Amino acid sequence: MPQYAGVPPRVGTTFTTRQRRSIARRSAPANPPALPDPATGDPLAVSEASLWGVWTDVRRTVLDGGTRVVSARLPRSGSVSVAVGIGVGSRHEPSELSGISHVLEHMVFRGSERWPTSFDLTAAIENAGGTLDGYTHREATVYYSRLPRPHMAHALEIIFDMVRRPRLSPEDFLIERDVVIEEIKQDAQASPVVAEEALDALLWPDHPLSRSPAGKEATVAALVAGDVRRVWEWAYAPSHTVVSIAGDVDHLEVCDLVARLVAGWEPGQGYPPDVPMAPEPAAPGLDSRWAEGQTAYVYAGVRGVPSTHPDRPALELLSCAVGELASSRLWADLRDARGLAYDVGSEVTSFGDSGALRMWAGVPPKRQAEAVERMLAQAAAARKGLLPEEFSRAKNFVVGELTMACETSEDMAHWLLWGDLAHRRLIPPGAVRATYEQLTPTDIERAAALWAPERVQIAIAGPAPRRGARLLKMVQAQSPSATEPSAERASVLHTTRPRSRRS
Repeated sequence: MPQYAGVPPRVGTTFTTRQRRSIARRSAPANPPALPDPATGDPLAVSEASLWGVWTDVRRTVLDGGTRVVSARLPRSGSVSVAVGIGVGSRHEPSELSGISHVLEHMVFRGSERWPTSFDLTAAIENAGGTLDGYTHREATVYYSRLPRPHMAHALEIIFDMVRRPRLSPEDFLIERDVVIEEIKQDAQASPVVAEEALDALLWPDHPLSRSPAGKEATVAALVAGDVRRVWEWAYAPSHTVVSIAGDVDHLEVCDLVARLVAGWEPGQGYPPDVPMAPEPAAPGLDSRWAEGQTAYVYAGVRGVPSTHPDRPALELLSCAVGELASSRLWADLRDARGLAYDVGSEVTSFGDSGALRMWAGVPPKRQAEAVERMLAQAAAARKGLLPEEFSRAKNFVVGELTMACETSEDMAHWLLWGDLAHRRLIPPGAVRATYEQLTPTDIERAAALWAPERVQIAIAGPAPRRGARLLKMVQAQSPSATEPSAERASVLHTTRPRSRRS
């Protein structure tokens, strides 16, 4: 079962921790067309239905107890995809329990009341021709399955038995805790993962968003079986749950099935109080950490905007032009012109109350300084907006991506799921596409101001952390206040020494 930090994966692929994308990533339009009240469950009018493309009868219902059910129908589809999201993730964990949502997700796959072992669970799905998987996100935990349409009820029964009646035995806990610790150790040696986590720590200092959903080795090792059960009793509740189904399905049939499966489920204790958002760093900072391998990863990032912010679509276009496309600025500069990096990219991540813009490159350690210099130059250039041809290319790419989105049952199930987890509403792909089509170069220029030099944070991970640490002055020099040092604007410098191979 792959695990992820940041944003959930782009569905339909084999995932690694680096491949953190979401089919619902662009599903928060600034001003989408008005739709009927999503709580009524009424089908959409014909004019709004066209925004869903091939999908019909898209509905949302809130059951007694608070479970939300969303579904979309594709007539004559042979497959059906089921996704169950629990709206509690790693950002809801106290620091001393960091990683417990991830451990709980592993434990849920160890067996349930009706299917008492992980083999029984897997065999039950595979015997029906389907797959079963899950992941832990900062703001949710998700379990999902894709299988032939006649077995939809079977998949729902399995997933709900998993989340409502998991075994959570002490013996299973000891096994999965060791598995998670090994997973954390592997990530702790991978330079792209280490660099991204270092950047998160600079962007959200001492805040839950700075912690990977995988957790930390020390906190996971200190957990006991009772901790996991207590979190399960609190977090896995009907009011935290969204059920998303896409395929040749009938919404009323789905609601009847889910209502039966959630009957008698204890209501839970509500969401924990939000941790106040960490103040943004007052000045540029640099964190250089050791990681295995022959490649150093350099990340540059700034604090972004929440998922519902009106400037988020403009930032998505900017990110495409900066580093997401093979015709992007980072690719043309670092890859084509300089042969500096094989892996370059950029992305926008957004959460309910914050977000980030980041770019990265994997480079030879001896060329770290050049990479930092070029990325700072690209950040400065991004602040000026896009050239007409860049704007047109980025817009056409995103609009095309959204045109092709949700063509499979799995894509649509995740789209519906994350639209409801993040926004508690139905959000048609066509409405999102229209939002991007209406963007102008002025929108990009306004949003691009986030790449202000005093906001840029740099994180480096690789085999030469001391070499990276020497670049702090280069980062400081970008700030307008570089000539006015003060206690309030002191830049951050962290360096970690190489660790023993046996640690």
